[in-house]
Amino acid sequence: MTTPAPVPRTAPAAAVVVGGCDLLPGLMARTQNGDEAAFVDLYDLTHAVVHGVVQRTLRAPDQAVEVLQEVFLYAWEHARCYDPKAGTVLGWLTMLARRRAIDRIRAVTRSAARDHRASLDPTYAVVPDVAEVGVARLEAARLRAAVRQLNVKQRDAVILTYLDGYTHQEAAALLRIPLGTMKTRVRSGVATLRDQLGVLPA
Repeated sequence: MTTPAPVPRTAPAAAVVVGGCDLLPGLMARTQNGDEAAFVDLYDLTHAVVHGVVQRTLRAPDQAVEVLQEVFLYAWEHARCYDPKAGTVLGWLTMLARRRAIDRIRAVTRSAARDHRASLDPTYAVVPDVAEVGVARLEAARLRAAVRQLNVKQRDAVILTYLDGYTHQEAAALLRIPLGTMKTRVRSGVATLRDQLGVLPA
């Protein structure tokens, strides 16, 4: 099966998604059945938002296109992993984008740190701090678990505003809901996370 090759475009994110928001569930269902044409349409409607998430997270335009391609390649190859009960199609794609971008940042940071340390000490051997890695993974796992406990409306609102960097107004436009409703969902979602974790999401 040939994988469609995503190519980033320049259409405004909100305009692209809002115009075809109601089409996304059907397109994803067809994509899960291997419909390449549906996947191309899905890409056309969502790539601008996904690209924006990657750019805001990476802050490295030269790497954003590559990460964007990785996100949509994964979405095509693992479309059946999407569960409509767990969230919206757009929420799933932006979650993938954020994870891929963060993974890229971590990889680049680790590589730069190793190179710097090696330049100072040629005998330096990379030995991971197991305790530090374990704590970081535990905290990330707790946050993911807490976010999954939110209802779909709260989850999408919190992810878009806190994790993807959209303003309340932009997120409201993407989800096609009133600004006041968006703010209410964010407040209730954050309150739930605070109760579960004891802290506000960063």
